Amino acid sequence: MRSLRLICYFVAFTTLCASGQQPFLNALQWAALREESSGAAAYENLRYLTGLHRVPATPAYDQAAQFVLQRAHEYGLADAHSEQFAIDGTRQYGLMRSYLAWTVEEARLWEIRPEHLLLGDWNTDPIHLADYSHSADVETQLVDVGNGASEDDYSGKDVRSKIVLADGVLARVQELAIAKHGAAGIVSDMPNQTTAWSGLDPTIVRWGHLNARQPSGFAFMVSRQTADALRSRLRSGESVVLNAQVKATVGPGHWTVVTATIPGADPAAGEIVYSCHLDHERPGANDNGSGCVTILESARMLARLIDSGQLPRPKRTLRFIWGPEVEGTMAFLATHPEIKQRLRANIHMDMVGGDPFKNKSVFHVSGTPWSLPSFVTDVGAVFLDAIRTAASAYAAGETSADMGIVETRAGGQGTRNELFADVTPYSSGSDHDDYDSSTVAVPSLYLRDWPDIYIHTDHDSLDQIDATKLRRVALLGAASGYVYANITAQQLPTLLPFLTAQAITRLAQAFGLAQQLVDDPQLDAGVAWYEARNVVNQTLQRERATLHSILEFTGGAAESDADGAKVLADQATVFQRWLDAQAKLRGAKGPAPSVPWTGDPDAKRVPIRIGEFGPLTYQNDNVLLARLGKERYAKIKLINSGATQLLNVRDQSELYAYEIVNFVNGKRTVGEIRDAVSAEYGPLPVNLVTDYLDACAEARVVRWK
Repeated sequence: MRSLRLICYFVAFTTLCASGQQPFLNALQWAALREESSGAAAYENLRYLTGLHRVPATPAYDQAAQFVLQRAHEYGLADAHSEQFAIDGTRQYGLMRSYLAWTVEEARLWEIRPEHLLLGDWNTDPIHLADYSHSADVETQLVDVGNGASEDDYSGKDVRSKIVLADGVLARVQELAIAKHGAAGIVSDMPNQTTAWSGLDPTIVRWGHLNARQPSGFAFMVSRQTADALRSRLRSGESVVLNAQVKATVGPGHWTVVTATIPGADPAAGEIVYSCHLDHERPGANDNGSGCVTILESARMLARLIDSGQLPRPKRTLRFIWGPEVEGTMAFLATHPEIKQRLRANIHMDMVGGDPFKNKSVFHVSGTPWSLPSFVTDVGAVFLDAIRTAASAYAAGETSADMGIVETRAGGQGTRNELFADVTPYSSGSDHDDYDSSTVAVPSLYLRDWPDIYIHTDHDSLDQIDATKLRRVALLGAASGYVYANITAQQLPTLLPFLTAQAITRLAQAFGLAQQLVDDPQLDAGVAWYEARNVVNQTLQRERATLHSILEFTGGAAESDADGAKVLADQATVFQRWLDAQAKLRGAKGPAPSVPWTGDPDAKRVPIRIGEFGPLTYQNDNVLLARLGKERYAKIKLINSGATQLLNVRDQSELYAYEIVNFVNGKRTVGEIRDAVSAEYGPLPVNLVTDYLDACAEARVVRWK
């Protein structure tokens, strides 16, 4: 009964808190942040960035970095400066190999015969030239090779010194058509992102990347409409002759990273870091100009309010970083181990400004991976709920535009839309992967739009951006960062009940999943029973660690979370009892399910992480592939086979791989790691975990204890 009373108290408490910005900020602090936020300022900064073709390690990227640096100075940020990191294709930053720089003078693709048409011009629309194209001056026939990513596509076709038309993965087409079969270059309409709306607009031009480490070749990107017209003509027997002129160089260069701070009151208390990626093909408005201008707006808001005394100076320093995606983060952290050691939490923004009615997008607050449980997600979720509720009230005519956080001031171009948003589990694919990885272990609040029908295309323009949404996300980011920077152990009596209530909700959701598992007809009754109990057990461990994370963050007393931990444990015990009864009804035998990997000696092995820091995959590098070679890499079962039905239906192999390595701590056995990732992403055979870790050991990323 005591546990039941505590649960009721926690649920009532979180319901009360969910109605506003409490318990993390008081009403005056929230109002000050809301009033200072501006979507119009962010929108105008974005207008400039979308005019630049911001490929990493190019002059236009450096121009974008200089603009951000100028704004950081204007906004009064401290220690605002840019840093350059040398790249040559081999230099290491942590586990990541650096890539190469690219400089383009001009590039044009013409159809010469039978028609005279300009198909792409770098000067007017640079997205038409694939990144890392090399110099060329050729006039030759166009040959359709279909997908072009398979050897069979070249059977019976002479492509030597020709230009191939292909829609397969560009780097693979480059490898086969150019490196192996001697083609001069590529015309591509490769679909580089897939959503439910893919293909509906055939006029879109998508960007492409060649492998910069290949010594030759070029590619021009065209729309599906243009490519289909060329294919039709070639199928009819028409000979199409193209002229391609490219003046470009690929070689050593540098990445530029801009950073600035708002100093905290206690230099020893650590730092909160905001990140985004400044690089992208023009226009690159949502991806990721929006994230860059929004953390810039969060910085402006906080600097102004703190300097004016409207907000007390926080305990921890706030740091802001703009750099090339993933690569810039690794270079910066590798060069500044002293800063890496001071980081306590990360707010990462990658695509945050899309108009949902134009981009078909939903805004997500994404949590940390299970390997890094943290309260940071709950903070972001509180502010998301406050903003979303205010936006809905305004849309329904129940409050003012300012209370609804609508950008109508100073000529702002904001909509009056509601905020279509939710809280989701961890999702990969940007700089937060570096921070969340176990060797950095800085928990990230990842803010993102997905899906986005214009991602990686020439239609990702300012027209698709909503200034109201920029304002709302800047407010969410500023409020979250200020809480992380200011939170202390004195707040724990208020915060722990709130966080416990959130944990109870997630534990109940996990129980719902476990109920589905225990009745899964594709699993043996005993196996299903084990997997269902494992979900509850692992969720309990995660939620207790999430609760404890705020003690570690604030330096609170070790037993402060004891009541919450007991409530969670008691509730998990009830859920397990219900699962046991459900399993018995299905025919499961015995007092408890047997461990599926108990007889496997490999499951008792203990891996230890060694070597440099960072995850194993990056924008332009794959550690295992680089160290083991293609032949050995192709034999890694987790990555290269249909390991389970789940992997066949939805490719989760990279998420499993990311978390398997993250769970390596020198204490967990292979079996325990298997159970952890299985609860997070679905049941996985233990032999796939062993096989993957064996490959990691060969690559000198882990060793066996």
